[in-house]
Amino acid sequence: MGVETRHYSALKRDHSDIFIASTSGGQLDLSTLGALELENRLKILLVHGIAQPDGLSSYPFDFVYSPSNFIRGKAVAKWGITRDRVFVSHRGVMETNFAGRGRRPPVRNPFALLYAGHPSKGLETALVITRSLRVADKRFHLHVYGGAGLWGETGENPQPEVGITYHGIIGQRQLAREMQRCSFSINLQRRQEPFGMTVIEAMRAGCIVLASPVGAYPEIVTHGKDGFLIPGEPLGVPTRRAAVNLILELVRNPEYADFLRRNALQTSLSWDQVARTWEGHWEWVLSAATREATPSSPVLGSCNECRGVWLPLADGLHCTCCGNYQRNSSPQDPI
Repeated sequence: MGVETRHYSALKRDHSDIFIASTSGGQLDLSTLGALELENRLKILLVHGIAQPDGLSSYPFDFVYSPSNFIRGKAVAKWGITRDRVFVSHRGVMETNFAGRGRRPPVRNPFALLYAGHPSKGLETALVITRSLRVADKRFHLHVYGGAGLWGETGENPQPEVGITYHGIIGQRQLAREMQRCSFSINLQRRQEPFGMTVIEAMRAGCIVLASPVGAYPEIVTHGKDGFLIPGEPLGVPTRRAAVNLILELVRNPEYADFLRRNALQTSLSWDQVARTWEGHWEWVLSAATREATPSSPVLGSCNECRGVWLPLADGLHCTCCGNYQRNSSPQDPI
């Protein structure tokens, strides 16, 4: 099997078995695809964000691959995609960034806090929480990775202060190692998150995530098992107080923190699992002409949204009728 990646400007025709167009939506216009000679057995649009791609109706994609059930809902309600044409696929982590032959993980600091991403995703909240924690214990320290440059913008970091270090934009492998030195990831934000790569990478690094229940975060974080979902206005006093008290309690209760951390390490999918999931879906779709209707399974049950038939794949269960996704459940119950 061969894979070829090309910029759309260099594409004139394509006769491969599977064609995938990737877009983050907005002003990235898909209408130019209508003029191309595309004769593929399966045509997929891979989307990444909330904004509807321009020119979406100009080309007959067989499936829209969504990063979350949250974006699936947007695609159906706002973009006009029928439910049976949406396939949800959570993103994966690069396992080689976190583990390798002969490599020991860095020593974790129980007082190290993490913020990674664009500043608009809750940096101000992370700063305020850190300052409150340092009133209780000066050992707390926030490490900030990323910045406005992640989205091609210009911007400066806030003024330096004791207990907060700005590391800027660094490579993914180095970021994974730095995440493994931290104990808590602060992801309290207003923005509706399409998926949340930072969250799954932090969890794979063993960080305990404190996130707002916005967008896809409730699909990733299981409250009290592998992280926490804290409702409310991120900069509001009740929300900040809840986050501060929770972190202080977890530092005092390392057994529970270790339980959460073990579960978090098991939560994220690897890209290998994602690849096997896609391959399984392709095989299911392309065999439609020769297979009978998918039988219901008394073991799997039926979709909890539409009572449709589940398709079991490497990452979990996918409804063949409405596109609903239910991931494999690996975190263990508290002892």
